[in-house]
Amino acid sequence: MSSHLIGFSEAITSAALINVNAVGDDILNNPQVDRVQVPPDFNAIHYAAALGGTLARAQIVAPSLEVKRASLEIIPIERGADVFTLDSLRICFPPREILLTPSENLIMQCANDAAGADLVQGLISLKAPGPLPEMPAGDVIVAYGVGATALVANIWTTCPVVLDKELAAGTYALVGFLPISATGIGARALIVGQNYRPGVPVLPGAANTGRDFDMTTMKEVQFYNMGSFTNIAIPQFQFLATAADAAEYVILYLVKTA
Repeated sequence: MSSHLIGFSEAITSAALINVNAVGDDILNNPQVDRVQVPPDFNAIHYAAALGGTLARAQIVAPSLEVKRASLEIIPIERGADVFTLDSLRICFPPREILLTPSENLIMQCANDAAGADLVQGLISLKAPGPLPEMPAGDVIVAYGVGATALVANIWTTCPVVLDKELAAGTYALVGFLPISATGIGARALIVGQNYRPGVPVLPGAANTGRDFDMTTMKEVQFYNMGSFTNIAIPQFQFLATAADAAEYVILYLVKTA
């Protein structure tokens, strides 16, 4: 078991913090449009991110945090664009592990200073308490995948990818991936036989984006054992995007385990 990425997205006009709609999740329960139910086993916050052209503040809210008077302010935030900045990905990593109560509702609140409604978005990665699963021993293989699925704004769109070179027969661990899309903000892996879906921020741009960004922050959100698969059932990926886009690229980091 590794982690699970959830999303939030809504056009708001509010100088005060207000709830932002959660993106429909086909794994976790959405008891209301603006909240996600914390699963029983993935109740720790791995990382969070918030972005928007006029975003002023963002915060994670849950009843257990309110009792502690410890609602989590998301710092830094990505302000000035609807996609992440390549040379400085702004991701919030809690200085200490933050535990939530299983089955409670998780909410993201945002505030902005737009004259009219403006899109704000968020990502929260949940994990099991304690360290993430370590990468297995062995060489790290880099594979390049291409997708051509028409993304739909503000929902998780499943995108099969085709690798440019076939993998040798065997079993592999996915230990990281770099998703690329002109309008994407988050992507998560669908691994056969695994319920939860580990995810990372999307790098905005085209096929050559993989050579144009600072890898420092992306190293902190991945490079652990995300799950195992075989060469005949490679992962698919779900993209969360702000607008239609039909060109996806994924750079996969793999370790052959058998």
